[in-house]
Formats: sequence, structure tokens, C-alpha cells
Amino acid sequence: MRWLGAGLGRKALYTVPALLCLLLFVVATPVQMVLPNLPLLRVKPDLPALLIAYAAFRLPIIVSFGLAAAAGFWRDLLTAGPIGPSVFAFTLAAILVFLLRESLSWRSLPFFPPLAGLATFAVLASSHAVRLLELRHWGGIAAAWGEFGIASALTAVISFPVGWAFDWSFRLLQAKAPEEQEEDLVEIEWL
Repeated sequence: MRWLGAGLGRKALYTVPALLCLLLFVVATPVQMVLPNLPLLRVKPDLPALLIAYAAFRLPIIVSFGLAAAAGFWRDLLTAGPIGPSVFAFTLAAILVFLLRESLSWRSLPFFPPLAGLATFAVLASSHAVRLLELRHWGGIAAAWGEFGIASALTAVISFPVGWAFDWSFRLLQAKAPEEQEEDLVEIEWL
């Protein structure tokens, strides 16, 4: 019979990357706001969307959705306007990346940079659509799609070193994970 704390070490190891991602969200959102636009393109990569994509790619479902909602709420608090568009956009991006991960069974692959671009496009497009819906103004909806595409490509390029650094830190954490295989074998012998 398993004791109450079985798997507690493994669960605690999942909280370390989640807390690290939450800390990075708190830092990345103000950095995103002061990050200058590229001179000719007037766009910049979206750092919180990159972190959302990575969290949804590597962490369990509840943790990644919670991080997405917290990051969206933090972005809505720091920007002018109502609270809700970024929460919706980040949660939608987390759902999209999580569904792609589960449907294509990409759990063992390294972080896939096009997922960061897809998450960035989903975040920017859905938050822009919600803001236009709130304003009841649909005149310039197609003008921003090119900028969203360029920002998604920039985020995909930046995701190479960030994804490598996060994968490296996850491998370090998993190497120190407690072995629970022996405990399962003892249970089988008792049966």
C-alpha cells in the first residue's frame, strides 16, 4: 500500500520550474513594455508568450493554465484598459500549445520554436480582437496581422536559446528526481 506522500518529491520538482516560470513572467512583462521596437518593423518579440508556450509544452495541464492566467492578469494590471483580454489570450495560447503537444505526442522532443511563434500569434491576435470587440471598432483589423506575423517569427527566433536553457534546467532537475521504481516492485511482490 502506498503511503500518503508517495510521489511528493516528483511533485515538488514540478513546482520549482513553475515557480521559476512565474518569477520570469513577473519580470518579463515589464521588460516587454520597455523593450524598444525594431526600427523599420515597429514590432518586438513577445517574451511572456514565449514563456507561456514553454510552460504549456513542458508542465502539467493545471500548472500551465494557472501560469497562463496569472501572467495574463499581471499583464492586464500593468497595461491600461480592462482586465480580461490578456488573461483570455494567454489561456487560449496555453490551451493551443497543450493540445498540440498531446495530440502529436511531443513530450520527449526538445522545445519546438514554431510553437512559440504560434503561441505569440494566438496571444496577439486574440487580445487585439477582444479589444476591438470591446471598442466596437472593426475598421483596421487586417492592418495588424502582418505585425503579428513578424512578432511571431521574432519570438520563434528568440525561443532557440531560451528553450535550450529551460530544457537544460529541466534535465538537471529530472536527474535529481527520486527513484520510485523500486517501491512499485515491492508492491508487486506483496501481491
